[in-house]
Amino acid sequence: MIKYEWRNQLSPDESAELADMLSRAAKYDAEPEYNTIDYADVAVSLGQGDSRHLLIWMLPQSVALTGRHKGERIAGLLRLVFTSTEAAEATVVIDPELRSIGIVTQLLEHLGVDATAADGWAGTGAHTVTGWARGNHPATGRISDRFLIPRTDRTWKLIRSTRPAENGAAAPVLERLESDALADIGWQKRISPGGQVLALREAGSVVGIASLDLAASHSPEFGACGTIACVAYARHADIGPIRRLLAGAAAAAHDAGLEGVTIYVDSQDPGLVNACRLTGFQHDRTDARYQLGEHT
Repeated sequence: MIKYEWRNQLSPDESAELADMLSRAAKYDAEPEYNTIDYADVAVSLGQGDSRHLLIWMLPQSVALTGRHKGERIAGLLRLVFTSTEAAEATVVIDPELRSIGIVTQLLEHLGVDATAADGWAGTGAHTVTGWARGNHPATGRISDRFLIPRTDRTWKLIRSTRPAENGAAAPVLERLESDALADIGWQKRISPGGQVLALREAGSVVGIASLDLAASHSPEFGACGTIACVAYARHADIGPIRRLLAGAAAAAHDAGLEGVTIYVDSQDPGLVNACRLTGFQHDRTDARYQLGEHT
C-alpha cells in the first residue's frame, strides 16, 4: 500500500508534488490547528545534518467503482529535526485525501518504535524522538495505544476576550521593558525573546513579566487574538500577582486593537492554570507530546 525512503534531495517533480501536498494539508488543518510542515523549511534543510526527511508514497491502486487506475503519489512526509546529537523532534503530515486509511500505522509497523538500537530509531541516530500532536489529533491517541507510545506532556491552549472585566475592576497597567532593563533587574534568562516584554511592578519591585506577541491569529469566537508567549514570576508567588500580570497583558492586547488573547500552559502547572482560569481564560485545545526512547 505504501513505500517510503529517507531522502536528502528531491527531483523537481517531487518538489512540486510535495509542496502542493503540504500546502493543501496546511489549509485543511488550519481550523483544528493540527501539525503543519512548511515546504520552505524542507527545501532549506534537505541534506543538512540536523534534519532528516522520510518521504512516503501511496502505491498505484485501482478504484473499484470507476475502474480507474490511480498512479503512485506522495502520501506524506515525516520530518525529524535534531535538537542534540541523539534527540530529535518529529512532525508528520499526511495528504488530507489519504487520511484514516492507516498510512502512519503501516509506517510504524515497518519502522518499529524501538529507539535503543546502536544506530537509533529507524537508523537515524536518534535515541529520543518526541512529537507533538497539536489539537490532540484523534489518530495519535489510537496509534499511541496500539504501539504503547507514552504521552509525556500536555499543553493547554487557553483563550479569553480582551474586554475589561464586567465587575468593573481595572486591570493594572504593565510597564514595558527593553532588553537592557530586563538585564538590569536580572530577569533576562527567564523570558523568551520576541514581542513586547511587559512587567508588573508592585511596591517598587518587579514581581512578574510577560512577553506579549501582537501578531494576530484568528479565533472564530473572539476574533483577532494576540498571544502571551511567556510569563515569569517568583517560584512561590501567590496567585494574586499572577492574575494581575495576566489581566494587564490582556489589557495591553486590547489597547493594541486585539479582541482576544491566548496563552499556552503546561497542564501540570497548577499555579498558572488556576491563575488563568480565575482571570477569565477558557480551554480551547489540548496539545499532547509523545515520545520514543529515553526521557530527556
